[in-house]
Amino acid sequence: MENNISPEMYWLAWTVILTAAMVIPYAVYRTRKIGGVLQVFMRPLPGDSPFDDDWAHRAYRAHMNAFEGIALFAPAVLAVQVTGTNTEMTALAAAVYFWARVAYAPMYYFSVPVLRTAIWFVGLLASLYLAFHVIFPASV
Repeated sequence: MENNISPEMYWLAWTVILTAAMVIPYAVYRTRKIGGVLQVFMRPLPGDSPFDDDWAHRAYRAHMNAFEGIALFAPAVLAVQVTGTNTEMTALAAAVYFWARVAYAPMYYFSVPVLRTAIWFVGLLASLYLAFHVIFPASV
């Protein structure tokens, strides 16, 4: 069976999988903290803090940030796909976005602020490149 998926859509699919998987570290933490899987579905006790450990809260924030990023990346990829303006550079931008997100998560988990921010900007620039490529395909 032949695969006709564009590189941009390929990287979008992997980004969706990565974003979904980012729930795992803090979900496991939370499940252990509250006493098991059955407790996950019950209302937390008053005063319950979901993240007593800083790393778990950072893992949660990295996951939420992934949702914020994919809200820019996915429509840009879809716009490139729908308009048929795919190029080697749009494929590269999509791959760069994915790998920036892979690198960003551990930087957030381990609280590496300057490098984390630089990596975040790389992902943002990749998304913006895709969007501008749709608007100005000959200039970008």
